[in-house]
Amino acid sequence: MFSVAFTISGATGSFFYFKAKDAMLDAVKDQLKTAASAFAGTISGDDLDVITRPEHSETPEYENIQTMLMNITQTNQDFIFAYTMRIQDGEVVFVVDSPSSYDPGDGLALEVEEPEPVGEVYPDPPATLLEGFVRPSSDDRPYQDQWGWTISGYSPVQDSKGRNVGLLGIDMYLDRFDEKLSSIRQAGILSLGITLFLAIILTLILTKTILRPVRSLQFGFERVIKGDLETRLDVKGNDELAWLTRHFNHMVKELQEKQLLKTTMGKLMPKAALSNVLSKDLKLGGEIFWTTIVFCDLRNFTRMSENLPPKILVALLNDYFTAMVRIVERNSGIVDKFVGDKIMAVYGHPAPTGNDYQNALNASLEMLEKCDELNQKLGLKENLRLENSIGIHSGQVLAGNIGSPERMEFTIIGDAVNTAARLEGLTRKINTRLALSEVTAREIKVLPENMEYVGKQALEGRTEKIGVYVLAK
Repeated sequence: MFSVAFTISGATGSFFYFKAKDAMLDAVKDQLKTAASAFAGTISGDDLDVITRPEHSETPEYENIQTMLMNITQTNQDFIFAYTMRIQDGEVVFVVDSPSSYDPGDGLALEVEEPEPVGEVYPDPPATLLEGFVRPSSDDRPYQDQWGWTISGYSPVQDSKGRNVGLLGIDMYLDRFDEKLSSIRQAGILSLGITLFLAIILTLILTKTILRPVRSLQFGFERVIKGDLETRLDVKGNDELAWLTRHFNHMVKELQEKQLLKTTMGKLMPKAALSNVLSKDLKLGGEIFWTTIVFCDLRNFTRMSENLPPKILVALLNDYFTAMVRIVERNSGIVDKFVGDKIMAVYGHPAPTGNDYQNALNASLEMLEKCDELNQKLGLKENLRLENSIGIHSGQVLAGNIGSPERMEFTIIGDAVNTAARLEGLTRKINTRLALSEVTAREIKVLPENMEYVGKQALEGRTEKIGVYVLAK
């Protein structure tokens, strides 16, 4: 409110100030053109035409015109100079100039106050001055010189035959003009000061009654955004802001409960399944998606189970699964389920990324590499070494709630899932750790150099063979 009041008051005052300035300036320009036009008729163009050299300043013609120019400067106390000019050899030169009527009161005659000699060139004449040789004109804006701010008006001087033989120029001192503007400025500043004082009073009232509760809500939201769901705000009064505060506290409480559910359940099911549980009514059925399935299994897990105590086995599996899940999610996939020592990951659901085939392959290669790193990190013996193998296939699947109305599970099923699992099983028969279906491989722009095509392969439980790429040893 303070800023708005300041801006509006300042803008309004500035608008009227500049409007007044423009109006006053236009009035001065009109006055100068009128005066120059009227006084130009009193200057003898025939006398002016014969004054061509500096020595002509002693002639009666020169003295007559100079006397007339001095009389012109006496008609208005703001007129400083009156002078005549002509165009000679393509340059603007002075003809007859009057002494300055401006007296600072020091009693001294300055050199700049002396009349310009006949034929003295006027350098860089403005366009408005040149226009004065043809028709009455005035400067577009004031200029500052040793006399302060001045503005000039011009009008052509004619001889007895009606020819334009020069111009009359009048310089006007704008000291009083600035004084009038100064009084307008002072009134504007006073008005702005009163407005600002009232704005401060209003700002203090608004701060107490509105802004403080709003800032309290803002502080609460900032705490919630940072994850602090313990935040609660004090409710004061019974107005709209108090209503908002009560509903804020209610909202945060529900967020806290939902976050607790999400944190707990998120460890037990895929994120897609959790989103389905939290956002929809649970019903049997699902939707068809085109996805890429990654099926990863640990080889010789049974032998490891026989040789390791359960606690050590679970700890080892947890380390392994933690590393694998991070790789899957880092490559924009989700882990659908764990089946014993097997991991099923999905790419392209719940929303495709546009690079799901490549992401699935990148994640699979990284999972194989990470498994080997874990063996070295944990220092496992040869008979206890972890060795995973992976099958990758793309196709349509059904993603949804499977089971009964009383007990259901969100999962992904379909031929693509079975094929990926069969491809993982094929890796043992053809001595590789990664088998990639031709369906998926066709969608990957550049396969790694160590991937080779091994032709159509029969998969367990399938009558139709499928083209397979494998990771070379």
